[in-house]
Amino acid sequence: MFNRKMLRITAAKISLIFGSLIVCFLFVEICYRTFDPYPYFGYEEINRTEHGNLSEFDQTLGWKGVPEGRAEFITKNNRIWLKNNSEGFRDIEHSDPNDNRSAIVFLGDSFTWGYEVTFDEMFVSLLRSKISEYKLFNLSHRGYGNDQELITFKKWQYDKPLKWVILMFSENDVKDNNSSFRYDKSKPFYNLIDNELVLSGIPVPKHQKWSDSDRMKFKDESRYLLLYSHFFHDVMYRYPLLRFSFNSNRIWQEPADMFGLELTGRILLDLKHTVEEKNAELLICFIPSKNEIENDSFSYQTKIASLCNKMKIKHFNLAPYFSSIWRRTYYRHGGHWNSHGHMVAANAIFNYLENQ
Repeated sequence: MFNRKMLRITAAKISLIFGSLIVCFLFVEICYRTFDPYPYFGYEEINRTEHGNLSEFDQTLGWKGVPEGRAEFITKNNRIWLKNNSEGFRDIEHSDPNDNRSAIVFLGDSFTWGYEVTFDEMFVSLLRSKISEYKLFNLSHRGYGNDQELITFKKWQYDKPLKWVILMFSENDVKDNNSSFRYDKSKPFYNLIDNELVLSGIPVPKHQKWSDSDRMKFKDESRYLLLYSHFFHDVMYRYPLLRFSFNSNRIWQEPADMFGLELTGRILLDLKHTVEEKNAELLICFIPSKNEIENDSFSYQTKIASLCNKMKIKHFNLAPYFSSIWRRTYYRHGGHWNSHGHMVAANAIFNYLENQ
């Protein structure tokens, strides 16, 4: 009898402990979902449509937007619907022949393309409502380097007045410019031959992945299911950050991508000449990296700004604007802006153009 009684008491205590832990976990989970309501999508859900309804192979650019393309876009951070215009850009239609306003053109990669944000949240869309006296064109596409942006602008047909061409410069652009294969895709590239900029790799070879589905497939492992809990998700997200913050001996080093900038400089100079032939002015706008803003890391902009000064190209750094904002401007996963980051960028660019 004694053993049975002790067994029942022990079982009751264990049940009480587990019950209390479950109640505490549910309370913490509710608090997380209320005060930090970030989304989470499992690996089996992610579909970035890299080769499909939104992007297609192009023998000159490597890849480009599908005209009138539409698709659901799911990443670790967000789920949105995307739509391209008739030219394959994530932009409005520019079909009014009587619209003679001067134009501002944006060139760039996934930041300008609006990776993980809705169309109305993109900084170009926000600027369009602020600068109504100009037509704004967004000729960007995710994954592009400055070389592909230069080719895109040269191919673009437009015979009305231009005011500005704004190139949104990212930290990885230098590496992109020096590569013939990026993001699982072949791309064109420039070489310096006898001090002349020569386009190479044309026609671009078509990689096998263009014939395969881009749907990311992973095994449905139980450890991924835990991440649907905001509490466990936050623990796994913050643990490496905590370890990193306690490493007092860390030294920020200049990324290897920043070495050998001559090719990038020549690409920017060629873009400047192309823009000036259209009686417009080139502006380079530096996009700060997430590490620079959140972890006070190396600022790549210094050397690029020096290049621009030598070539007399106007440039503008967004970093001071982002550094002064206390609210999160980058998504939890990856290195792209959230909707608030796009708002900060739109306000900063608007202020700069107003002063000009």
